[in-house]
Order: sequence, then structure tokens, then C-alpha cells
Amino acid sequence: MNSGIFILGGITFITAFVLFKISAFIFLMQDIKEGKERSWLKLFQVFVVDLVILIAGVIGTGILFMTLLKMAHG
Repeated sequence: MNSGIFILGGITFITAFVLFKISAFIFLMQDIKEGKERSWLKLFQVFVVDLVILIAGVIGTGILFMTLLKMAHG
């Protein structure tokens, strides 16, 4: 039960983060169509930051869901 709630919290965060990244990707494609330059180093830096946010968010949201479950059931 507890691990299921933790996984549910992680999946919730991943879903929200993926939707955010899809919208950012659409803006990136618009910039590419307009001819704006994007360096690979800048894109790699964005990837690393996104990865750190994703890891921290999944763990944090999982912990939040576990805490709320424990508070609700005493």
C-alpha cells in the first residue's frame, strides 16, 4: 500500500512535468522555424537541469503523498 502511494505520487509529478516539457518543446520548434540558433551545450544544460528537477520532484511528491496518507489514517 505504502509503495503504491509513493509510486502514484511519482507518476503524478512525471505526468505534470512531461506536459510542461511538451509545451516547451513546441516553443523550441517555433524558434527553430524562425531560424534562431540553439547550441548543443545549452540544450545539454537544460537536459541536466530537467533531470535533476525530475528526480527531486518524483521523490518529493512521493514523500508528500506518503505523508498525507499517514496523516489521513493516523
